[in-house]
Formats: sequence, C-alpha cells, structure tokens
Amino acid sequence: MDKKNLNHRRAIYVLMTIILLLWMPRMSAQTFEYPEYPDDDLDRISVRYQGNRPTISDFATAFLNYRSKEEEFFGKALKEWERYQQKKPLSKNTSIGVDTKNGYMRYQIINPEEKDTIVMEMCFWNCADGKHKLVCANTFWMMKDDYGWDNFIGALFYVYDNAKKEMRTVLPEDIGALYDGDGLTVFFLPRKGKNIKVSAAGGGERWNEVLEWDGFRFK
Repeated sequence: MDKKNLNHRRAIYVLMTIILLLWMPRMSAQTFEYPEYPDDDLDRISVRYQGNRPTISDFATAFLNYRSKEEEFFGKALKEWERYQQKKPLSKNTSIGVDTKNGYMRYQIINPEEKDTIVMEMCFWNCADGKHKLVCANTFWMMKDDYGWDNFIGALFYVYDNAKKEMRTVLPEDIGALYDGDGLTVFFLPRKGKNIKVSAAGGGERWNEVLEWDGFRFK
C-alpha cells in the first residue's frame, strides 16, 4: 500500500472515531429509562391541556390541584393560581409570574414583618427521546439570614409521558438530583437555560453548585 493511500485511510479512521465519540453520549441518553416504582409510592397526575402540547401553566394547574388535597400551603397556592388565571387581584404581598416561552412559573409570598419570602417555582425539561418531559415543582423559604424549612419545602420531580398525558413521581436520587450537603439543600430552578443551581443553609458551611442537565437527568 502506497503512502498516499495509507494516509487517506488513517484520515478516515480518525474521522470515524471522532464521529463515534460525538454520538456515544447521545446514543446513551436515548436508551435511558426512568425507573418504575410500586404504585403505592407513586403520584400519578393527569395533565389536561389544549393545543399540541402542555405548557407550564397546564403542569402547574395539574400539580396544584393534586397537591392541594395533601398540604395546606399548596391549597392556598391553588386559590391564588385560580385568581391569577381569572385575572383577579391576588392577595396582599402575593405575586405570580409565568414565562410560557421558557416554561417557567413563580408564585411568591412576602412577609414584610418577618422579612422573609416563600417561593414556589415550576419548570420542565424536554427529554432527549422526544417522548417524555421532566417536571419539577420547587419550594424554598428565604429568611433574613438563612433558609427555612417546613413540610412543603423542597423539590418534587415528575416524569411526564407525552402519549399517556400523565406525570408520575421520580425520585431525586434516580435522576442525579439528590444533593447531600452540610445543612439544608436549596434548589433554584432555571428560568433560562437547563441547569439547577444548588445552595446550602441551616447552619452548615455555605456552598454553591450546579446540577447539569444531560437530556434525561442531572450530573
């Protein structure tokens, strides 16, 4: 084999290797399957919507209707959400914002006397397989010098099935979203971009991290 042909074959080999390396993460992501759990451990929430696909408002309505039966905080949030949708005035020191284009909503209550704020936010990610979405409802309590905790505080994750029009619970540890730190872990969902910002509170050493979205889960 002459030198010219040998160099040509080497160039093809290098090119094919590069293509394979670029496609491997995508191939891996497309074969990912969210775990199944016993039905007793699952929230299964139907999502009603009009049009070709659900919006963040549809996910928020479905989530709040479901969770309002189990937690007083979400019951109050549902009432304010219904007022917002009906274009009625919200309660004092309460605000709601919806960014439909970026798939993000934020419900906020300010307590001027205690100088604290409670935020419930929601967003969703389109999964790499084109068949699912990952939905998150996250609530955190900002105090003057720290973050607070209660039963309704924290992040809840759901896998939405486009065909079934239903979302079900997925555990944070199964999608790389369980972050153990010294103190209370606090998530901040993205209004723009894909990644979750993470911080710590509760008397522990403060730190800031990022959970990077890979098409199905976080790393």
